[in-house]
Amino acid sequence: MRSGSFTVGDFALFVSYLGWLSTVTGAAGHFLTQYRQSGVSLGRLTQLLQGGRSERLVDHAPTYLHGHLPELPQPARTAAYRLEYLEARDLSYHYPDSGRGIDGIDLRIERGSFTVITGKIGAGKTTLLRTLLGLLPRDSGEIAWNGVLVDDPATFFVPPRSAYTPQNPRLFSETLRDNLLMGLSPENVDLPTALRLAVMERDVAELEAGLDTRIGPRGVKLSGGELQRSATARMFVRDPELLVFDDLSSALDVNTERTLWERLFAERDRTCLVVSHRRPALRRADQIIVLSKGKVEARGTLDALLATSETMQRLWHGETDPVRSPKPREAQVTLG
Repeated sequence: MRSGSFTVGDFALFVSYLGWLSTVTGAAGHFLTQYRQSGVSLGRLTQLLQGGRSERLVDHAPTYLHGHLPELPQPARTAAYRLEYLEARDLSYHYPDSGRGIDGIDLRIERGSFTVITGKIGAGKTTLLRTLLGLLPRDSGEIAWNGVLVDDPATFFVPPRSAYTPQNPRLFSETLRDNLLMGLSPENVDLPTALRLAVMERDVAELEAGLDTRIGPRGVKLSGGELQRSATARMFVRDPELLVFDDLSSALDVNTERTLWERLFAERDRTCLVVSHRRPALRRADQIIVLSKGKVEARGTLDALLATSETMQRLWHGETDPVRSPKPREAQVTLG
């Protein structure tokens, strides 16, 4: 170009090569980005296997991208599923990275009872639920259903034996109806009753298309309280023997929570295991278990614990911050 010999043809050739070179460079960068993203996704999926062989992630299986979905098996309720009592003995789990967790937890839940687990932040409340249900692999201890040992809690504690609503439930970008049924046949469930028990009937009536409203990714169109009650209705649809709630009321006002518990126990002898620090749940509890640093600090009725447990007294009077609550779009009341 300085000598004046750079022709139009040279310029066209330069531009042609420049585009090819940038395409190759961009493709290499895109490949490296996808490689890193795939590694992160693979790590997350491997964690979900809870110690299972990682090859399961690539096992051949139908994808059902087109046509009708397969029928979801619906086990018939029999006397074998009936819960009389649930026991956990010396239950322990420690997170590998921190060593924190739960130690030597003993627990007994009778049919028709309402058991509340409470304690300060980091006491091990959620860890206890997840270990009991097999969502975390226990380090030691035994779990027995009606006196029979449970070898694999992860596959045992499913409907119709048990159903679980976590602190931050996951909904999908489908209709509210599909999120509640999750493949169950509408003819085989009592959806109106499930919505009433979850105090959802008014919310559904206000949605633009009722149960057929698409709620967006992770239920973004719902408020925090509606999201939690939708996940609760999903539990009730399956009518399990044991209902397990992890801080159900973190996004509910006190009156809604009270109504939910009243409706739930007005029908029949429900058996509930609940993580909560809220007064409506604590007042209703037949048994309260106070955790501290992964161990049972105290247990008993509310009146007995208020007389003997300093931790329970502080929780009752709101002198601690027992849970990390999400920031819902509904009003919150911490302790009523």
